[in-house]
Order: sequence, then C-alpha cells, then structure tokens
Amino acid sequence: AYDAFLEGVDESFKTVKNIFPNILAIIFAINVFINSGIMEILEKALSNVNIVPEIIMQCFLKPISWSSSLLLMSKIFEIHGVDSTTGMLSTLIQGGSDTTIYIVALYFSSIKMKKTGHTMWVGILTDIATFLICALFINFF
Repeated sequence: AYDAFLEGVDESFKTVKNIFPNILAIIFAINVFINSGIMEILEKALSNVNIVPEIIMQCFLKPISWSSSLLLMSKIFEIHGVDSTTGMLSTLIQGGSDTTIYIVALYFSSIKMKKTGHTMWVGILTDIATFLICALFINFF
C-alpha cells in the first residue's frame, strides 16, 4: 500500500507540473481583467440602464474563475442585499453555470491536447445562454 501511495504522489507531481502554467496564466488573466478598470467603464456605460455592473462583471468572471465570481457575489450581497432581485440573479448565475474556460484549459492541458476544437465556443455559448435564462427567470418570477 505504501508503494502505491508513493507512486500516486509521484504521478500527482507530474500532473501539477503539466497544468501549473495554465493555472498561472488564468490567475494572471483574472488579475489583469479585474485591475484593468473595466468595472468603472461598465458603471459609466450602464448608469442610464437598469443593469447592475457587478452582474455583468460576474458573467464575465464566472467562466474563468469560480472563486472570483463567488467573491463578486458576496460583494453584490453586501451592496444590494441577499433577497434583492440582483442578489437572487447573482445566486442563479453562480449556481447555474460553470467555469468553462478553466475546465477546458485544465483538462485539455492535463492530457497535453493543444487543440480544443469547438469545445470552448460551445461552452461559452452555453454560459451566455445560461446567463440570459437566469435573467429571464428572475424577471418572470
């Protein structure tokens, strides 16, 4: 049993070594996206429309990072409240979609597959459809 354990640990280090560059790139991209000032631009652009900029930002972040999206959902709860329409929409977005870009990058890099084909586009289109359905669900119910 101990030899099997050591073999598993050795294999896990190889897996981490293979996927680490992709995870680092995703973390870097998230930090650039968050610190780019896009939130302020969204707030100015959506000031006349009845759309909360944090929801749009959560829709951008959710396919990339679950934890960043969760952090933004917590911020939405603090600003608008848990039982508000915005809070419920944020909850639906958080629970209704998945981290498509992260999953595709992680899984495809772990098997050393360079071409994702249509996987990424289908996943992103599915996320967009999920966000729209969540918004429609909140507006009708």
